[in-house]
Amino acid sequence: MTVAPLHPDQITRLLQGVEKPARYLGNEVNSVVKDPAKVKIRVALVFPDAYEIGESHVGLKILYKILNDQPHIWAERVYAPWTDMEASLRRHHLPLFSLESRTPVHAFDVIGITLPYELVYTNILAILDLGGIPLKQQDRGNRHPVVIGGGTCSFNPEPLADFFDAIVVGDGEDLILPLVNHVEAFRSGLVGRESLLQQMARHTGVYVPSFYTMNYAADGTLSKIVPKYEEFPGVVKATVTDLNAAEYPTAPVVPNVKVVHDRVGVEVQRGCVRACRFCQAGYIYRPERQRSPDRVKQIVADSLKSTGLEEVSLLSLSVGDYQPLNPLLNELFDRHEKDRVAISLPATRTETLTPEIIQQIKRVRKTGFTIAPEAGTPRMRRIINKGNERDDLMQTVDRVFSEGWRLIKFYYMCGLPLETEADVMGIVEEARMAYEIGRRYSRNVRINVAVSSFVPKPFTPFQWEPQLGVEAVHRLHNLLRSELHRMPGVKFKHHHSEMSYLEGAFSRGDRRLATTLLKAYEMGARFDEWEEQLDFPLWQEAFKQTGLDPDFYVTRRRGREEILPWDHLFVQMKKDFLWKEWEDAHDLAFVEDCSTHRCVDCGVCDFRKVLNVNYQYSDENGEVHAHSTRGRKLKNQGIQHLTLDTGEAPEKKSLDTQCKLRVRYTKLGEAAYLSHLDLMTVLRRAMARAEIPIGFSKGFHPQMLMSMGPALSLGHESEAEFLDVGLASPMAPELFQARMNSVLPKGIEFQKVWEVATNSPSLNGTLQEIAYDIELLDIADPSWNSHRLENEIASLNRSHQLPILRCKKDKKQTVDIRPMIKELSLVGPNRLHLVTRFGQNSGSVKPVEVLGVFLPEPFLTQAVRRIRKVGSVFAESISK
Repeated sequence: MTVAPLHPDQITRLLQGVEKPARYLGNEVNSVVKDPAKVKIRVALVFPDAYEIGESHVGLKILYKILNDQPHIWAERVYAPWTDMEASLRRHHLPLFSLESRTPVHAFDVIGITLPYELVYTNILAILDLGGIPLKQQDRGNRHPVVIGGGTCSFNPEPLADFFDAIVVGDGEDLILPLVNHVEAFRSGLVGRESLLQQMARHTGVYVPSFYTMNYAADGTLSKIVPKYEEFPGVVKATVTDLNAAEYPTAPVVPNVKVVHDRVGVEVQRGCVRACRFCQAGYIYRPERQRSPDRVKQIVADSLKSTGLEEVSLLSLSVGDYQPLNPLLNELFDRHEKDRVAISLPATRTETLTPEIIQQIKRVRKTGFTIAPEAGTPRMRRIINKGNERDDLMQTVDRVFSEGWRLIKFYYMCGLPLETEADVMGIVEEARMAYEIGRRYSRNVRINVAVSSFVPKPFTPFQWEPQLGVEAVHRLHNLLRSELHRMPGVKFKHHHSEMSYLEGAFSRGDRRLATTLLKAYEMGARFDEWEEQLDFPLWQEAFKQTGLDPDFYVTRRRGREEILPWDHLFVQMKKDFLWKEWEDAHDLAFVEDCSTHRCVDCGVCDFRKVLNVNYQYSDENGEVHAHSTRGRKLKNQGIQHLTLDTGEAPEKKSLDTQCKLRVRYTKLGEAAYLSHLDLMTVLRRAMARAEIPIGFSKGFHPQMLMSMGPALSLGHESEAEFLDVGLASPMAPELFQARMNSVLPKGIEFQKVWEVATNSPSLNGTLQEIAYDIELLDIADPSWNSHRLENEIASLNRSHQLPILRCKKDKKQTVDIRPMIKELSLVGPNRLHLVTRFGQNSGSVKPVEVLGVFLPEPFLTQAVRRIRKVGSVFAESISK
């Protein structure tokens, strides 16, 4: 059955009053649009958080590419609507829709939902509900989409088991196409739903929750996990064995709004075998698999060309373990620094922050340096197998401050197993020592200390440990706050303890929590991972109404023989190995990295296909070879080379302006919902993709020489926007216009381009008047008619004063807008023409402020159909 997409008028109504409408527009560079009539199966890839978070997720980008590379499959994106958008959808009785085609979610064949962290679980229910899909798996029939999950939380998805048809445990790249093809047969009527699930479960890494029954003992613990079919006793984790052969996006979607990680993310390594005992990722993503330097360099080059982004981040759980990192960074900088591209690294282990790496990081435009000691004393770091000594930490601090940094950010945890008050106070001592070191180099140094609460996770040595309750964590936070606030230059912040408590309940929870989750959703829980949205009393009431004690899941110690809710998943990970690691923690025993030292017999590797792969660089000849455990060289991997540092700085683009172009362009249709800052970002990245020889400002943070006219109100269209661009080398206006129009998103078009003197006055300094066309809708009120509209306009034009109240943040100010209005006239039925005066010193007025004089709420919101800027008058004749 074909379902029509939402109509543009429906989208417009939905977005009225929504705080960030650009979240829901799509139309980004590199987004994929196909002809629905030419595809056989459609997939909605869902990230259950706000657009700004989900659009930064690398896993979603990988699946998006894999699926859309297939001509018969169309994958589209869906993100959790913020609370204002959810309210708008419900108010207008419209379903949640995809970004690319605005198709209702229920019309897709597959719903693929990322499970990134526990506190988005209510968002998952909201997405299914708003999309018109039955929440529970047992209530879905053949006409409904197949709901598949995957991601970090798939290693214990039991609290979500009732809501999913299937869940991928492990890496999804090799599984996604076979699973989607099975669904194609199902949707064609060739197999039933039960047969479909059986076909899926036969693939390594696919978990079908309905194929297992959970039996509970009188004390509430699990007594038995019963498979429905003997064929599926448990689930083996899926593992991508060769990252060089694995698909990776080199033309990712370029967001039109600012997102959390607004850069090209290149995964240089998956998995980490440092065995930090608190870190779930270090166990579930084993073994360590690295991408070759040549593949990384190619991904970086292709991605920068296709996106125009200004920064690259090399991604890994422990990027310092990528041994060729220093020469790789050197080559990347030498190739891309001339284009003002920054290259950044995530926080890494102290002992891997060599002076050479610090020198490379120094080449990046950075405001702070991030270090993650995790625990406050060497004893505690040995318990968690972090290993680095305090002297090593302080030597790194000294190197960082000596290289010119003035801010260091420390990340710690509190509430760890075997932790004492002395260990907590060690955080204070290390902050003090770091501050004193920094003061040797500058009086303006700062130390930011961020502390999160330890949450025990499945498949870690601490999965049996109790978690501290909310009040106990509050006491630790208060202790740290009281001590750290005494130190000048030290700032303290902590993670929300109630969030950590809820995360703990669901991270080690069982299927019974589904009832609590559903109750909390029905009571209004959304975006629980956002501090301003979390309603902890609501959750307490949900637990109470469903008869479950959250402390059973959070603060209770598990016994070694207890059956855990995830024991039937990731079955190759040996439980005895994890218990041995738990014992080693109590003995303060340190376990070495198994990618370069001895195997620890965790059970993950088969040493044929599934094994550690890491690259080693030789200073002597620049050769790079692939190795595995105990340094064994892998013969099936070729030799690569990295260029040794020549000591010569790469030539940067000129900062001097050789040519200045002035542009008149449009901002029409849904492009009107781009904010002024977002529009600047869109234009800046378009210039990078079009290979425009843009000039840069001088200083520590060079910026593109681009100056825009006054900001247009969000949602207003324009036929007459203006832009000045400074070029580092001359370029014909016609060529500039053609190149830009070939890369700009829909609704933004450069209509005229001409050269002006490099010292010509600024746009805002010469702008005098702005003209708007305004279209109104009929107002469903007997007191309002066209005759009254004429009278209101005439009254406004006769008035000498029009005081209005402006509110900015917490300040209110009365402003007379009459001097800013040149003309308001009725030019047709419900059509107005407005001309306003503009002055940098005298001020300006927005069209809605003028309309608000005679159209009070709720009429104003109901009446405005469209506002379009149609012209500008400048002191000089520059509008062409």
